[in-house]
Formats: sequence, structure tokens, C-alpha cells
Amino acid sequence: MTQTSTDEMRLELGAPGMTALHRVGLAGLWMTLDAFARGGIGLRGGSWEKDSRSVTLRWTGDPRAFLDDLLRRSFRVDAQGLVWFAALGAPLDHPQHAVALHKSMLGSFLQHGKSRRNRREPGVLSVEVDEQPFAIPFKALADYNHQSAAGDLVSGGRLARDVTLAGWQFPGGAVRHVGFSAHTALTESAGRALLLLFAPVGCIHFCMRQRKEGKNSIRAQSAVVVPEVTDLDVYAEARADFLGAGVLELHCAGAAEAAWRVLSRWHAKGLLRRLGLTGCRVMSFGAVPWVKSQKIRVALATVRPGREQDIETFALCQAALPARLVRPEGKEPFVDVPATPGLVAMNLGAGRPWYAGFAALLGDKRRRAHVFRYEKGGLHQMVTTRGQFDDEARRAFVMACHEAWRRRMGQLGGRARRENISFSTLVSREFERQRVAFSRCKNAATLRKEVTDFWARAGRLQQLAGWADLLPLLGEDGWQEARDLALLALASYQPASEDEKRALDEAVSTAEQGDEEGEAE
Repeated sequence: MTQTSTDEMRLELGAPGMTALHRVGLAGLWMTLDAFARGGIGLRGGSWEKDSRSVTLRWTGDPRAFLDDLLRRSFRVDAQGLVWFAALGAPLDHPQHAVALHKSMLGSFLQHGKSRRNRREPGVLSVEVDEQPFAIPFKALADYNHQSAAGDLVSGGRLARDVTLAGWQFPGGAVRHVGFSAHTALTESAGRALLLLFAPVGCIHFCMRQRKEGKNSIRAQSAVVVPEVTDLDVYAEARADFLGAGVLELHCAGAAEAAWRVLSRWHAKGLLRRLGLTGCRVMSFGAVPWVKSQKIRVALATVRPGREQDIETFALCQAALPARLVRPEGKEPFVDVPATPGLVAMNLGAGRPWYAGFAALLGDKRRRAHVFRYEKGGLHQMVTTRGQFDDEARRAFVMACHEAWRRRMGQLGGRARRENISFSTLVSREFERQRVAFSRCKNAATLRKEVTDFWARAGRLQQLAGWADLLPLLGEDGWQEARDLALLALASYQPASEDEKRALDEAVSTAEQGDEEGEAE
């Protein structure tokens, strides 16, 4: 930011002190002014100019009146109490995007009660998901701080030299010591503070649903993606594209997943190259055991686009394992988010195979139950699609485990008929025994024993024709990857008959009951 005179402010992408949040805020301001220009809206006592790299604001006399008018027109609340950003249009023009944005704002920038004023009555917005109505409740707002923040930017009829920041302006920023708040509070110039006000407009907002791993676990509830902005005009087009995203697409299970959803969508629309995007930062917010009354920033991640193949891998994962709307009988419907895409997103961002850490993912009983019950079809699509493994040896390993389990189920079916006992009971016992056996492997020796025993009991396997290529996976350096692949094979197995399907469903239910009984004890 350079202040060239008492009545002009020039804000540039490459100016000193500009962080990713400031740059996305400049994009939010650019988009807002562009909406004003298209709507024929002028600002009292001032004007503006903009190009692909900067915005220049001009005013006459005291800047307070100009900034008041700018913020009042930029940040509004609609008749139902939804957050209304002028840059993004009326909320009801894109209701699914609007309600996700509103919920994310209340869990991030506006999470503190002093940053907003709620209406007495809650709001409800009905949207259509899968051609059926879905009523989404939300906290209706009367107003919020962004609308009346001009006074913080002006002092004595001029722009303030230092503006003290609060958490609703810079999430995660806080006074270091309450006894010395004047010396340890975060401050900004008036220009950069103005950009922070517009940061929520340029950011992309997601709602998060995570399964609790324990009573005192941290559970994030919203994610804010902050892409790197290099061209304001192109970024405005890309941000507007997300107005068409549905409420299911705007739900995720992890911070990295939110960033990869942005990259995947823009890649599919041909916008990623035009943006010149170098990366996305993601802030996630949620409740923590020691501050249950507020939603605080619980994680901060940076995701780089990486290889085009990685983006295509996540796009396949997103298509194979989408969020879904669940309508339980006698209960309110809710959005169910799969667990696997979050793991895939973290792995791709770290340069690991997409299935790395699958054994750890199944370590939590709630995630394990969901993966085995609802995600096996999507996982089967992942493991059978060409190009999803670094080499065919990994795929051959999974296919060998599929074949071994199919043959083992055939053997159990023969035994059930001979001895006149329940096929489902036999499958349940064998399935859980094998899952636990793979999960408990702690070194290469125990894994080799379990895998070779699993294959041997199934008989001669066609998939082991190139067995020599699989040997490195059973060595000291590859056994953890082999354990992930073995469990992935169990989770992605597709039953060959209705009898197998019923037996496997019962096996998952039995395992869930066993976990609950063990926890109760």
C-alpha cells in the first residue's frame, strides 16, 4: 500500500507487507468494486480505479464518509439473516453456496459473539439436493462488525497510522500478553486493515464434518481456503465459479481436502493454468476441549498443486467418494462426509502415495465402520482405475488379496453347506480375524507371515504369477506400505453375489458391536 496524497490510496498485490490473506482481501475488494460498476453504484465522496494488479481509492475531505459508504454497501444481511457480500450477489441467487458461506463465517471470522449480533429467531433455508428438499437451519444475523468498521480505519479526519486488529479481522491473531496488550497486539496500516475486512469475500468457505476420535479430541467445523492471487481479474472469474457449487461439494472432512477440492474444480474448468496458482493456504476452525464456548483456529496448512496426475487422482477420489445427504427415519437429515478423501488429500500434498496411512485411518472405530460400510464401492473404483498406483506391483498386490479373499469366501460357503451352519457367521469371524491380524502387524516379519498365510489358505492365485515383483513390498523398507495395501484390499473388495454382500454387511455390523462392547467394558 502506498498513500500518495491525503485523498488517495493505492493497494497492490506485490506491495511490501502483503500476505496471502491480504492479497485475497484485495481480490475481494476488486470483486466488490466490479459488482458496483456493473450495477451502476457510486460511492459517496469518492471513486476508484482498478486493474489486474491493483485498486486505487480516491475521496474528498474526511475519508470516514467514503469508507462508511463502501463498507455499508459491501457487507449486508438479507431478509432471512444470511451474510450478504455485494461481490457475490444476493444470497438467494445461489442458496446452497450462501448457506455454506454463512455457516463457515459464523465458525471462523465471526465466531466470537462480540463480532456479530444475532436475531432472536433462528433461520431455516430450504435447498434442493438430489431433487429433494433439504431444510438447513442457521443462526440468523442482524448485523456484523464488517459493516461498521470504518471508524477503526480513520483517526482525526485522516487514515489511521496503526489499526489494532481483532480475531474477526485476522483469525488466529491474538494479543500475546493481556497485561501488555498495547505492546503485544497486532497492528496494521489502514490500507492493509481494509484488505483484511474484504478477505472473507475472496476466500472460499467450506463446512467440515469430522468424526470424533475421543471425548477430548479436537474437531474442526469449518475451513477457509486462501488461494495465492496473482491476477485480480482472473481470480474474480475463478471465485465466481464457486457460486455454482452445491452444499454437498462445500462439505469436507479435512483442511487439506478443502484445498484440493478448490484445485480439482478449477482444473476441471480450465482455470488453474490461467490463475498461475502456486498454492493454497487453509485455515480450519473448531471447538477444543479447553475453550468449548468458541471456535478457534485449530490448523493451518499449505497445499501446492503439484503434478497434474495428483489433481486427477483427487478428482477421481472426489467423484468416487462424494458427500451424501442422509435422511434417517424419524430424525433430521444430515450431510455425511466420507473419511478417505481427507487422507488422500493429505498424502497428495505431502508427495506420498494416496493410500499411505490407510491402516491408521482404520484405527478409529467410527471411521473404520464408515469406510467398510459406505466407502468400499468408491475404494474399489480407486484401486481398479489405471494410473492410480506408481507401478503395477502395488495393484497386483491388491488384486492378489482380492482373489485370496474371494476364494476364502468360497471355501467358507462350502463349509457352511457341508456342516449346515450360517455362512454369515463364518464370514464375520474370518473377516474380523483377518482385519485384526493385518492391523496388528508391527514389523516386516509379522506382516510376511500374515500375508503369506492369507494367500496360502486361499490356494493357488493367478494374480501371483509375477510374485517376484511383490517381494520388495514384504521387505524391511516396504512392509508398512504393504500393510496399508492389504487393509485397502479388504475395504475395497466387491462381493460377487448377494449372499457375499449380506455376509460382509453382517461382518461389519458384528465388528461395530464388538467395538462398542469393548469400549463399555
